[in-house]
Amino acid sequence: MVNKKYIFSFIVFIFVIIVSISISAQNVNQATVYHILPHSLEEMEDASYASFLGRTFETANKENPALVIVEIDTPGGELVSTLKIKNLIQSYGRETLCFVNKNAISAGSLIALSCKKLIMSKGAVIGGATPVFAGGAEGMKKAPEKVISVARAAWRSAAEASGKNPEIAEAFVDETLVLTKKEHGIEKPEGKLLTLSTNEALSTGIADYSAESLYDILIKEERQNAKIIAFKPEFKDKLLAFFLHPIVSGILIALGFLGLMAEIKSPGWGIPGTAGILFLSIYFISRIMIGASGWEAPALFALGILLLLIEVFVIPGFGVAGIMGGASIFGSILWSYGITNIDEGLWVLAFSLVVTIAGFLFLAKLLPKIAKRNTFFFLNEKLNSDPDEMGEAKLIGYLNKTGVADTVLRPAGIVVVDGLRIDAVSRGDYIEKGEKIKITEVKGHRVVIEKA
Repeated sequence: MVNKKYIFSFIVFIFVIIVSISISAQNVNQATVYHILPHSLEEMEDASYASFLGRTFETANKENPALVIVEIDTPGGELVSTLKIKNLIQSYGRETLCFVNKNAISAGSLIALSCKKLIMSKGAVIGGATPVFAGGAEGMKKAPEKVISVARAAWRSAAEASGKNPEIAEAFVDETLVLTKKEHGIEKPEGKLLTLSTNEALSTGIADYSAESLYDILIKEERQNAKIIAFKPEFKDKLLAFFLHPIVSGILIALGFLGLMAEIKSPGWGIPGTAGILFLSIYFISRIMIGASGWEAPALFALGILLLLIEVFVIPGFGVAGIMGGASIFGSILWSYGITNIDEGLWVLAFSLVVTIAGFLFLAKLLPKIAKRNTFFFLNEKLNSDPDEMGEAKLIGYLNKTGVADTVLRPAGIVVVDGLRIDAVSRGDYIEKGEKIKITEVKGHRVVIEKA
């Protein structure tokens, strides 16, 4: 009887070992493959996409998938962001494959060359990568030679690292290069940029092979049993891309400026100042999230605001503190872009100033109408009068009279004279609540006061 128990236990033990080996073998066959889905064709390879790829490759470093497939279909993007993407892919160090599903134009061609293998679908194109920038009324203009030189080196080094012909890769960027059929497998005269079809990319060795789907690639890579994990930009990535758009960034800065300006001109702390800080926070945090700058940029901006407040309230006039404050604010905007993207920073700063001035003029024109409709002053119950009946003629009667500040004036606020609460403005002085004041000027509904 004992022997039968031993025999049964032995059989169970062998069965467990066989099942464990089977499961392990299945896990080996079902290796993990990361599939990074592309942007839509309308979206560019920008800083938000670089941030998304950075998180994805950080996960890949921890999980160690058998293969990372980067699928792209893009018209191009920012050079600085694309260089970051190139470095991310190349520093990963393990198996990477780029699937060009129709378009790898401009910056997209550098992403494709940065992977260890380059696969193209039928009818796809790759190349046409000369850096350009917005030239105002003249439209898009070719970037300076300094930028072209950096791009040439980046495309060449990417091709060298992946075993492609570096001269062909360089011809994507440099229109002055001449290629010959005999030496390079394709003819390219001087003055023309190189863009390759799928067949041309295959014949020149730029593409490793052609595939029509992810499944085709998995079969050729002998990973058809792999577990596929798809990665695509999330809502936060799309939101970040929206905030990082140069026009949106400029509007955020302008709204921040206008909010803070309105807060300085009004008593107490309210919605304009809070909204201004919120808009500026969105701008700076967006730049920090993509690694374009650290917390130094918003800290410099805050220092600039502090210096301007000192200039307005502590040492009136426009002197050293005001100049340093303005320089700090403008410098913080440029700092948030970094030295490699200073041109875009200058454009955004200029645009934000134009929007700020336009917004200021609009508000200056709009507010008097609102004020006239709602009146600039309020009566207490003792007077029991209609505010609309109190025009300049009646306010003149309060000229040279004294009263007290009912709120802080910096320089706008509310004063009380003979029981009448009046919206007033000081002559640049900061006046605390409760201080004695004197009305020195009345012009329409504008009441000017000074310390008594």
